[in-house]
Amino acid sequence: MKVKNILFFIVFFAFIGVLTAQETQEELNKKTFKERLTYNLGGGLMIGTITNINILPQIGYRATPKFTVGVGANLSYFRDNRFSPALNFTMFGGNGFARYQISQNLFAQTEYQRLYFNGLGGDYVLAGGGYMPSNRFFISAYYLLKYPANNVYGQPYLIRAGLMF
Repeated sequence: MKVKNILFFIVFFAFIGVLTAQETQEELNKKTFKERLTYNLGGGLMIGTITNINILPQIGYRATPKFTVGVGANLSYFRDNRFSPALNFTMFGGNGFARYQISQNLFAQTEYQRLYFNGLGGDYVLAGGGYMPSNRFFISAYYLLKYPANNVYGQPYLIRAGLMF
């Protein structure tokens, strides 16, 4: 894709965000700390020869009508029956994220994760975005900008789906 096309889409989605009716900063300022909190429950599920179950709860704070920062947990179970004995491990860790609401249905997000599995820790930096067709459900995709040699995701990208409250 040419740089010209990429710039067009960036400007297009930014313009959509300006046209979309959003809560104003004054309206947000009237809300209590608790009312400004957001809750996400994301994850992934793959069952079969390879089983991968991910649960990613997050809590965020709406600093502005379009900008949210927060923290979360990463919990995963992985089993690959192609090996004998089966490859089996659990993974856990934490994350911090920053999310910008581009428009009513689109968001951009960066995330830092510190994950542990099999006694090893690794740092991950993700950048991507997502689509929310409703106020609750989302689907998102991320590219791993930084990951260790023993990347638990197995590839430099990941896809999530979940619920926002």
